[in-house]
Amino acid sequence: MRNIEKTYRKRESFNSPLRIKSVVWIVATVAGFCIWGIDFIWVALGVYLCWNILKGILSCLLSLACLIGFFYFLFTHIF
Repeated sequence: MRNIEKTYRKRESFNSPLRIKSVVWIVATVAGFCIWGIDFIWVALGVYLCWNILKGILSCLLSLACLIGFFYFLFTHIF
């Protein structure tokens, strides 16, 4: 009986955020289309399809910025 109650609670809490997230995505897409036009749809589609590539590029840029900051600190405060 307790297993059934746990399963029911998990299903109920899992479905609600999923619906809210879907509604937020739809509203954001419609608002972007109304403000910027069809170009927004193409940019959003490109970001959606290339998300893993963009994450890798941004990760490399963040690492590069950290290295530059480290060397800047090293050369200005230590040497």
